[in-house]
Amino acid sequence: MERAIKAKVLLVRVPTELIGLLTSLIDGSGRKALVRTKEKKRDEVYLIATPDTYQELLLVISYIKRHIPELEVIGEVESSQIEI
Repeated sequence: MERAIKAKVLLVRVPTELIGLLTSLIDGSGRKALVRTKEKKRDEVYLIATPDTYQELLLVISYIKRHIPELEVIGEVESSQIEI
């Protein structure tokens, strides 16, 4: 039996050399999301959150942009469009 995972996914763009910093900041915020790169050596990153933590994630991202001004929010994507 296959179970569906409910998730809200935010796609962001950040320079590849700053992905580790982004991951650390997300983890340090109470891990409101999982951080996954879209493709190896690319600057697009998925932030995968539960529906309950998604609004908190958006707030955390606004704070992170103070430390990583290059961070660009592309938008929400369908969870069916990503491979975990």
